[in-house]
Amino acid sequence: MQEIKVVHVGLGPVGSRIVRHIVNERKGIRYVGAIDVQPEVVGQDLGKVAEVGKELGIPVSNDPRKLFAETRPDIAIYSTTSFVKDLFQQIEPAIESGVNVISTCEQLAFPDFRDKELTRKYDELAKKNNVTVLSTGINPGFLMDVLPAVLTAGCTEVKSIEVTRRMDASSRRKPFQKKIGTSMAPEEFRKAIAEGKITGHVGLEESICLIADALGWELDEITVESAEPVIAEKEVSSPFYTVKKGHVKGTKQEAYGIVKGERKICLFFTAFLGATPSFDAVRIEGTPRIEARVSPCWQGDDGTVAMVVNLIPTVINARPGVLTMNDIVPISFKSGDMSRFVRHG
Repeated sequence: MQEIKVVHVGLGPVGSRIVRHIVNERKGIRYVGAIDVQPEVVGQDLGKVAEVGKELGIPVSNDPRKLFAETRPDIAIYSTTSFVKDLFQQIEPAIESGVNVISTCEQLAFPDFRDKELTRKYDELAKKNNVTVLSTGINPGFLMDVLPAVLTAGCTEVKSIEVTRRMDASSRRKPFQKKIGTSMAPEEFRKAIAEGKITGHVGLEESICLIADALGWELDEITVESAEPVIAEKEVSSPFYTVKKGHVKGTKQEAYGIVKGERKICLFFTAFLGATPSFDAVRIEGTPRIEARVSPCWQGDDGTVAMVVNLIPTVINARPGVLTMNDIVPISFKSGDMSRFVRHG
């Protein structure tokens, strides 16, 4: 059997973590190249940049088309951005070079929500070049969308779905802790949210779309509450921040999928330093009524690494096009006319 040839694009904290996991813990998969836009890492050895513990003999490139032509990989892993418009531009060289793509881009989890026309353009380009494009991760991509959708497969009726993620952010990477406003004063947090300097959680809309699409619910609208600060009642620390009493130790956010005027999908996301207990929970109102809980909560960075790496063979084997996790894991309750779930062509 031939090894799977991989190129990694984006060597930040998540990308480097994926590289270390593949090199040190996986068999049958081999890096043949790496790409990054940071001038200080271009030309350096991938093993050094990703802190693998050894050199790999693979210099980091900033020329995707040249690298894809020279290495002819089976798949490229993109861990570069959360935003789908930026990601589509980045993956174009891979698609046109006949290279499959798997990405951690949150908005790519259900790209139609952000831009149907752009998604259609790249879906056609992927089909033309016989490659598959997929985004996955722990969230979106599993915990707040795929997992609850799969749990509904054992139901004869589903009235509503509620998903709660309560995460201790203390062990998460520094950029994540920064993204949730860790150590800010409350007024500084609200100003940063208003100015877009911090975003709160990216991907709640995509998770709602994935659930609705899996079950066949037609959404009237999606409402996402503004991210709110979680205030420290006493000093709390992580390896990166010390949060004083009265300052922000994390964030909380709610999102709702509205179907026929009702909140049918409810997502509650909370992430802060020292969250105890931490857990992931799904409650399905239906027949039967289901409550499922994982505690402590899934570790986000490790979970994302696992989802990306475990789905590499699936993406290589999948039909061409820009896919979602519902194309990969089509197991769920199906509402209404069952024939509309049959996809022809």
